Amino acid sequence: MTPSVRVCTDAGVSVSRTQRALSYWEKSGYEFAGVRGDPFSMCMTPQHGEILITLPESGFSAAHMASTRLYTDIQTGEIVRAKIHILPTNANKQRVLEHEIGHALGWAHYRQRYHIMHPDWRHGGYDSYGVRKR
Repeated sequence: MTPSVRVCTDAGVSVSRTQRALSYWEKSGYEFAGVRGDPFSMCMTPQHGEILITLPESGFSAAHMASTRLYTDIQTGEIVRAKIHILPTNANKQRVLEHEIGHALGWAHYRQRYHIMHPDWRHGGYDSYGVRKR
């Protein structure tokens, strides 16, 4: 499925910043059905086939820069939608959004230094070894 991306403006992530993050993944063969901003404050529920970028919900640990929740089809296990929670203070930090979009695409953490999916932001980078779309 080719996901669309909806950005809740309250999250502090611009559509142009989101497009730059998506272009990182497009270079690895992923496709997206477009990006749009959503100005409504109740922008909290991702639709089928969508990656939603929004503010964290209650209970979110401030120790995290962002997190991603996946919703999968019960029968196939396929990701059908995803929700990225991001703090506005981290919205423009390098690699944070790219990393979370990686989770939305189904990638787990990978502990190789300088890798985009490294769990510790300080040790991450733009290495995309192994995450090319097949």
